[in-house]
Amino acid sequence: MLSLAIFGGNRVDGGMIDPGERIVGVALFGGIEFDFASVPPPPATEVTIVAVFGGAGFKVRSQQPLRLSGFSIFGGRSVEPAQRLPPPERQADDDDDLPLEINAYAVFGGIDIKRVGQNVPTAAGGKPG
Repeated sequence: MLSLAIFGGNRVDGGMIDPGERIVGVALFGGIEFDFASVPPPPATEVTIVAVFGGAGFKVRSQQPLRLSGFSIFGGRSVEPAQRLPPPERQADDDDDLPLEINAYAVFGGIDIKRVGQNVPTAAGGKPG
């Protein structure tokens, strides 16, 4: 699936995605909102987002494991609150435990990933204050 936002905006939710599908989002002077909190993406979903003078926002469930890669040049990427991945031996037990792969590239843009829902853990394992 390709989502292109040039001087405008797009919205993608987890219900629009097939298992194993690759999602590519490009925000050029625009914005893309990914809502994977209300309907989580199916297993083996990979997201690539490029934000050039634009932005992308992701909402994921509080317990969704993530794997973020990519780079930022005069821009930023963030996961709030951060969460550590479970040990590798737990990842292969169930498809639901597979991390959502997000490849994020920001050039004069921003990519924000927010965990929503109850009991959102912090990187230290405690609850946010």
